[in-house]
Amino acid sequence: MLEVQNLTKLFTRTDKKTKEKSSVGIRNISFNAQKGRIFGLIGANGAGKTTTMRIIANLTYPHQGELKLDDQPYNKIYNLKMKLGFVSGETQVYDRLTPYEIMKMFGEFSSIKSNELEKRIIEISDKLGMNDFLNDICINFSTGMKQKTSIARALVTNPEVIIFDEVTNGLDIFASRAVKDQILKLKAEGRIILYSTHIMPDAEELCDDIAIIHKGEMLTTGKVEDLKKEYKKDTIEDIFFDLVKDKI
Repeated sequence: MLEVQNLTKLFTRTDKKTKEKSSVGIRNISFNAQKGRIFGLIGANGAGKTTTMRIIANLTYPHQGELKLDDQPYNKIYNLKMKLGFVSGETQVYDRLTPYEIMKMFGEFSSIKSNELEKRIIEISDKLGMNDFLNDICINFSTGMKQKTSIARALVTNPEVIIFDEVTNGLDIFASRAVKDQILKLKAEGRIILYSTHIMPDAEELCDDIAIIHKGEMLTTGKVEDLKKEYKKDTIEDIFFDLVKDKI
């Protein structure tokens, strides 16, 4: 289980007209994400989803709060980055490299032994349906092919936690479907999946549990079906708008 406890990270913003300074970011974000389930962080653009996900991915640090994986605090986990995979809608691939070369490079960065790394690359390529373009350079790839390559890179270390941050942004309907299918397959493997989005139908389709975040603050969290009963709503989108209607 991944435990997120009271994460806070604030940035100073200066109003261009008044020159007044204010704090923006996230405040006291807390939730638990379970193995074999997809936990969705739901909110509008700018709500603080990416900040939260980057902290969980150990790419930046909170001003306060704690993270635990299987009851161990992050700062006590050996080789933590091997246990975390991060895929963003803005993740870039290396245009002059092939997916094979990218996976091999990141595997070598993580000190994975050569024989094991080759085995993982073959398995990941099969799993993601990448064999037809595994050895092609990425410069001419479609957005969907690039996203598959990004997912493949994240899977090289065989992470326990995989974080998907707005991964369907800009994808056409076919590429979006392919990425969501892969996320569901990873869930079936028993991994902890975190999924942030502002696209409510995607959250409805994928997520077992959610937290709704707005302007850096968490408004509610729980199992999707339980929240629908609690708020007497049919969809996640209806719950979201009910919670933010007085905060816009």
